[in-house]
Amino acid sequence: MISIIITSFKEEKTIGRAIGSFLSQIDSQEKIEVIITAPDDKTLKAASRYGKRVTLLRDGGKGKPSALNLAIRRAKGEILILSDGDVYVSHNAIKELVKEFKDKQVGGVSARVVSANSKDKMFGYWAHLSTQGFHNLRIRQSRAGKNIDCSGYCYAVRKKLLSRIPADILADDAYISRLINHKGYRTVYQPLAQVYVKYPVNLRDWIKQKKRTTAKFYQLNKYFKVSKTRSLGGEVLSGLNTIFMTHSLREIAWFVFLAMMRAYIWFRVFFDYRLWKRDFKNTWQRVESTK
Repeated sequence: MISIIITSFKEEKTIGRAIGSFLSQIDSQEKIEVIITAPDDKTLKAASRYGKRVTLLRDGGKGKPSALNLAIRRAKGEILILSDGDVYVSHNAIKELVKEFKDKQVGGVSARVVSANSKDKMFGYWAHLSTQGFHNLRIRQSRAGKNIDCSGYCYAVRKKLLSRIPADILADDAYISRLINHKGYRTVYQPLAQVYVKYPVNLRDWIKQKKRTTAKFYQLNKYFKVSKTRSLGGEVLSGLNTIFMTHSLREIAWFVFLAMMRAYIWFRVFFDYRLWKRDFKNTWQRVESTK
Protein backbone atom coordinates (compact mmCIF):
# COMPACT_ATOMS: atom_id res chain seq x y z
CA MET A 1 0.00 0.00 0.00
CA ILE A 2 1.04 3.61 -0.63
CA SER A 3 0.32 6.50 1.73
CA ILE A 4 0.42 10.07 0.44
CA ILE A 5 0.98 12.58 3.26
CA ILE A 6 0.38 16.28 2.66
CA THR A 7 1.37 18.57 5.53
CA SER A 8 -0.14 22.05 5.55
CA PHE A 9 -0.72 25.17 7.61
CA LYS A 10 -2.99 28.10 6.67
CA GLU A 11 -3.03 26.88 3.07
CA GLU A 12 -6.76 26.82 2.42
CA LYS A 13 -6.22 28.56 -0.94
CA THR A 14 -3.75 25.99 -2.26
CA ILE A 15 -4.58 22.71 -0.52
CA GLY A 16 -7.27 21.82 -3.08
CA ARG A 17 -4.85 21.90 -5.99
CA ALA A 18 -2.30 19.90 -3.99
CA ILE A 19 -4.83 17.17 -3.19
CA GLY A 20 -6.38 17.18 -6.66
CA SER A 21 -3.04 16.71 -8.39
CA PHE A 22 -2.59 13.42 -6.51
CA LEU A 23 -6.19 12.19 -6.63
CA SER A 24 -6.29 12.56 -10.41
CA GLN A 25 -3.64 9.81 -10.62
CA ILE A 26 -5.37 7.32 -8.34
CA ASP A 27 -7.67 4.62 -9.66
CA SER A 28 -10.52 3.62 -7.33
CA GLN A 29 -9.12 0.09 -7.16
CA GLU A 30 -5.61 1.10 -6.15
CA LYS A 31 -4.47 0.72 -2.56
CA ILE A 32 -3.48 4.32 -2.02
CA GLU A 33 -4.52 6.54 0.87
CA VAL A 34 -4.22 10.32 1.10
CA ILE A 35 -3.61 11.87 4.52
CA ILE A 36 -3.85 15.61 5.15
CA THR A 37 -2.47 17.23 8.30
CA ALA A 38 -3.15 20.80 9.40
CA PRO A 39 -3.61 22.61 12.70
CA ASP A 40 -6.09 25.21 11.40
CA ASP A 41 -9.81 25.00 10.66
CA LYS A 42 -9.72 26.78 7.29
CA THR A 43 -7.27 24.35 5.71
CA LEU A 44 -9.07 21.30 7.10
CA LYS A 45 -12.41 22.65 5.88
CA ALA A 46 -11.02 23.22 2.38
CA ALA A 47 -9.61 19.68 2.34
CA SER A 48 -12.86 18.18 3.66
CA ARG A 49 -14.66 18.76 0.36
CA TYR A 50 -12.86 15.68 -0.97
CA GLY A 51 -14.86 13.60 1.50
CA LYS A 52 -13.87 10.00 2.08
CA ARG A 53 -11.13 10.20 -0.50
CA VAL A 54 -8.87 11.82 2.10
CA THR A 55 -8.13 11.31 5.79
CA LEU A 56 -7.90 14.52 7.80
CA LEU A 57 -5.66 14.85 10.85
CA ARG A 58 -5.49 17.89 13.08
CA ASP A 59 -1.92 18.29 14.29
CA GLY A 60 -0.89 20.33 17.30
CA GLY A 61 0.55 23.27 15.37
CA LYS A 62 4.07 22.55 16.69
CA GLY A 63 5.76 22.49 13.30
CA LYS A 64 6.17 20.20 10.31
CA PRO A 65 8.26 17.50 12.06
CA SER A 66 5.51 16.97 14.65
CA ALA A 67 2.84 16.89 11.92
CA LEU A 68 4.85 14.33 9.98
CA ASN A 69 5.34 12.16 13.06
CA LEU A 70 1.57 12.13 13.60
CA ALA A 71 0.80 11.25 9.98
CA ILE A 72 3.53 8.61 9.69
CA ARG A 73 2.18 6.80 12.76
CA ARG A 74 -1.29 6.69 11.15
CA ALA A 75 -0.11 5.76 7.66
CA LYS A 76 -0.78 2.20 6.50
CA GLY A 77 1.48 2.20 3.47
CA GLU A 78 4.88 0.60 3.12
CA ILE A 79 5.81 3.45 0.79
CA LEU A 80 5.13 7.05 1.87
CA ILE A 81 4.96 10.00 -0.52
CA LEU A 82 5.53 13.24 1.41
CA SER A 83 4.46 16.61 0.05
CA ASP A 84 3.20 20.07 1.06
CA GLY A 85 -0.12 21.88 0.89
CA ASP A 86 1.18 24.78 -1.20
CA VAL A 87 2.58 22.79 -4.15
CA TYR A 88 1.15 20.45 -6.79
CA VAL A 89 2.60 17.49 -8.69
CA SER A 90 2.74 16.29 -12.28
CA HIS A 91 0.20 13.79 -13.64
CA ASN A 92 2.70 10.90 -13.45
CA ALA A 93 4.38 11.67 -10.12
CA ILE A 94 3.10 8.68 -8.13
CA LYS A 95 4.02 6.11 -10.79
CA GLU A 96 7.47 7.55 -11.43
CA LEU A 97 8.39 7.80 -7.75
CA VAL A 98 7.12 4.37 -6.76
CA LYS A 99 8.76 2.45 -9.62
CA GLU A 100 12.21 3.25 -8.20
CA PHE A 101 11.49 1.03 -5.19
CA LYS A 102 11.77 -2.06 -7.38
CA ASP A 103 15.43 -1.74 -6.43
CA LYS A 104 15.49 -3.09 -2.87
CA GLN A 105 18.43 -0.86 -1.96
CA VAL A 106 16.52 2.33 -2.74
CA GLY A 107 15.13 3.92 0.42
CA GLY A 108 14.14 7.37 -0.84
CA VAL A 109 13.24 8.99 -4.16
CA SER A 110 13.08 12.71 -4.90
CA ALA A 111 10.88 14.40 -7.47
CA ARG A 112 12.18 17.22 -9.65
CA VAL A 113 11.30 20.70 -8.38
CA VAL A 114 9.98 23.07 -11.06
CA SER A 115 9.39 26.76 -10.44
CA ALA A 116 5.82 27.96 -10.99
CA ASN A 117 6.95 31.61 -11.04
CA SER A 118 7.20 33.70 -14.18
CA LYS A 119 10.76 34.20 -15.45
CA ASP A 120 9.88 37.74 -16.56
CA LYS A 121 10.47 39.16 -13.07
CA MET A 122 13.63 39.07 -11.00
CA PHE A 123 12.51 36.71 -8.25
CA GLY A 124 10.94 34.37 -10.77
CA TYR A 125 14.18 34.38 -12.75
CA TRP A 126 16.08 33.59 -9.53
CA ALA A 127 13.71 30.69 -8.84
CA HIS A 128 14.26 29.21 -12.28
CA LEU A 129 18.04 29.50 -11.89
CA SER A 130 17.83 27.79 -8.50
CA THR A 131 15.63 24.89 -9.60
CA GLN A 132 17.67 24.33 -12.76
CA GLY A 133 20.87 24.41 -10.71
CA PHE A 134 19.57 21.77 -8.30
CA HIS A 135 18.34 19.65 -11.20
CA ASN A 136 21.79 19.77 -12.81
CA LEU A 137 23.44 18.91 -9.48
CA ARG A 138 21.18 15.91 -8.85
CA ILE A 139 21.72 14.63 -12.38
CA ARG A 140 25.50 14.80 -11.86
CA GLN A 141 25.25 13.08 -8.48
CA SER A 142 23.02 10.36 -9.93
CA ARG A 143 25.40 9.68 -12.81
CA ALA A 144 28.24 9.41 -10.30
CA GLY A 145 26.25 6.92 -8.21
CA LYS A 146 26.03 9.28 -5.24
CA ASN A 147 23.18 9.67 -2.80
CA ILE A 148 21.13 12.85 -3.10
CA ASP A 149 19.21 14.96 -0.61
CA CYS A 150 15.53 14.53 -1.41
CA SER A 151 13.36 17.60 -1.87
CA GLY A 152 10.75 18.14 0.83
CA TYR A 153 8.32 19.49 -1.74
CA CYS A 154 7.75 15.91 -2.93
CA TYR A 155 9.64 12.73 -2.15
CA ALA A 156 8.93 9.08 -1.40
CA VAL A 157 10.44 6.87 1.32
CA ARG A 158 10.19 3.38 2.75
CA LYS A 159 8.25 3.70 5.99
CA LYS A 160 10.28 1.01 7.74
CA LEU A 161 13.36 3.22 7.59
CA LEU A 162 11.80 6.12 9.47
CA SER A 163 11.96 6.86 13.15
CA ARG A 164 10.65 9.84 15.08
CA ILE A 165 11.76 13.13 13.50
CA PRO A 166 13.24 15.56 16.08
CA ALA A 167 10.88 18.49 16.69
CA ASP A 168 13.55 21.14 16.08
CA ILE A 169 14.58 19.96 12.60
CA LEU A 170 14.50 22.79 10.04
CA ALA A 171 14.40 20.51 7.01
CA ASP A 172 12.73 17.12 7.28
CA ASP A 173 13.88 16.24 3.76
CA ALA A 174 17.60 16.57 4.51
CA TYR A 175 17.23 14.81 7.88
CA ILE A 176 15.25 11.88 6.45
CA SER A 177 17.60 11.57 3.46
CA ARG A 178 20.61 11.28 5.79
CA LEU A 179 18.72 8.86 8.03
CA ILE A 180 18.02 6.60 5.03
CA ASN A 181 21.67 6.71 3.96
CA HIS A 182 22.80 6.07 7.54
CA LYS A 183 20.77 2.85 7.48
CA GLY A 184 22.55 1.69 4.34
CA TYR A 185 19.92 2.56 1.72
CA ARG A 186 20.22 4.78 -1.33
CA THR A 187 18.43 8.05 -2.08
CA VAL A 188 17.88 8.64 -5.80
CA TYR A 189 16.48 11.22 -8.20
CA GLN A 190 13.52 10.76 -10.54
CA PRO A 191 13.21 13.88 -12.73
CA LEU A 192 10.15 12.55 -14.59
CA ALA A 193 8.17 13.06 -11.37
CA GLN A 194 7.77 16.81 -11.05
CA VAL A 195 6.49 19.11 -8.32
CA TYR A 196 5.53 22.70 -9.08
CA VAL A 197 6.48 25.29 -6.46
CA LYS A 198 5.76 28.98 -6.06
CA TYR A 199 8.85 30.79 -4.79
CA PRO A 200 9.13 34.11 -2.85
CA VAL A 201 8.37 37.28 -4.79
CA ASN A 202 10.02 39.83 -2.47
CA LEU A 203 13.47 40.15 -0.90
CA ARG A 204 12.33 39.81 2.71
CA ASP A 205 10.64 36.44 2.09
CA TRP A 206 13.52 35.28 -0.11
CA ILE A 207 15.99 35.91 2.73
CA LYS A 208 13.74 34.08 5.24
CA GLN A 209 13.56 31.02 3.01
CA LYS A 210 17.23 30.92 2.07
CA LYS A 211 18.44 31.36 5.64
CA ARG A 212 16.38 28.33 6.64
CA THR A 213 17.52 26.12 3.77
CA THR A 214 21.17 27.09 4.25
CA ALA A 215 21.17 26.79 8.06
CA LYS A 216 19.86 23.24 7.93
CA PHE A 217 23.30 21.91 6.94
CA TYR A 218 24.86 23.25 10.12
CA GLN A 219 22.04 21.77 12.15
CA LEU A 220 22.42 18.32 10.58
CA ASN A 221 25.88 17.97 12.14
CA LYS A 222 24.08 17.55 15.44
CA TYR A 223 22.63 14.28 14.17
CA PHE A 224 24.91 12.98 11.40
CA LYS A 225 28.66 13.33 10.96
CA VAL A 226 28.62 13.65 7.21
CA SER A 227 30.00 16.15 4.74
CA LYS A 228 27.73 18.90 3.43
CA THR A 229 26.34 18.52 -0.07
CA ARG A 230 26.06 22.29 -0.34
CA SER A 231 28.54 25.06 0.36
CA LEU A 232 29.28 28.57 -0.84
CA GLY A 233 31.84 27.17 -3.26
CA GLY A 234 29.36 24.57 -4.47
CA GLU A 235 26.77 27.24 -5.07
CA VAL A 236 29.26 29.29 -7.08
CA LEU A 237 29.87 26.27 -9.35
CA SER A 238 26.13 25.63 -9.57
CA GLY A 239 25.58 29.27 -10.50
CA LEU A 240 28.21 29.12 -13.23
CA ASN A 241 26.43 26.09 -14.67
CA THR A 242 23.24 28.16 -15.04
CA ILE A 243 24.80 31.29 -16.48
CA PHE A 244 23.64 30.14 -19.94
CA MET A 245 20.13 31.11 -18.79
CA THR A 246 21.06 34.80 -18.99
CA HIS A 247 19.82 36.25 -22.28
CA SER A 248 19.79 40.02 -21.74
CA LEU A 249 21.55 42.81 -19.88
CA ARG A 250 18.67 42.84 -17.41
CA GLU A 251 19.12 39.15 -16.63
CA ILE A 252 22.88 39.60 -16.27
CA ALA A 253 22.20 42.30 -13.65
CA TRP A 254 19.75 39.96 -11.87
CA PHE A 255 22.34 37.16 -11.97
CA VAL A 256 25.04 39.36 -10.39
CA PHE A 257 22.65 40.56 -7.68
CA LEU A 258 21.66 36.94 -6.94
CA ALA A 259 25.33 35.97 -6.53
CA MET A 260 25.81 38.83 -4.07
CA MET A 261 22.72 37.85 -2.08
CA ARG A 262 23.69 34.17 -1.95
CA ALA A 263 27.10 35.15 -0.56
CA TYR A 264 25.36 37.34 2.02
CA ILE A 265 23.14 34.42 3.10
CA TRP A 266 26.09 32.05 3.55
CA PHE A 267 28.09 34.55 5.57
CA ARG A 268 25.04 35.48 7.65
CA VAL A 269 24.31 31.85 8.44
CA PHE A 270 27.98 31.17 9.23
CA PHE A 271 28.12 34.03 11.73
CA ASP A 272 24.69 33.28 13.26
CA TYR A 273 24.99 29.53 13.73
CA ARG A 274 28.66 28.61 13.49
CA LEU A 275 30.32 31.58 15.16
CA TRP A 276 27.67 32.99 17.50
CA LYS A 277 25.92 29.63 18.11
CA ARG A 278 22.41 31.07 17.84
CA ASP A 279 19.43 28.82 18.50
CA PHE A 280 17.94 27.19 15.39
CA LYS A 281 14.38 27.29 16.76
CA ASN A 282 13.81 30.88 15.58
CA THR A 283 15.11 30.23 12.07
CA TRP A 284 11.87 28.82 10.65
CA GLN A 285 9.58 31.66 9.63
CA ARG A 286 6.49 31.43 7.43
CA VAL A 287 7.04 32.75 3.90
CA GLU A 288 3.73 34.37 2.98
CA SER A 289 4.42 35.25 -0.65
CA THR A 290 4.76 31.56 -1.61
CA LYS A 291 1.16 30.81 -0.66
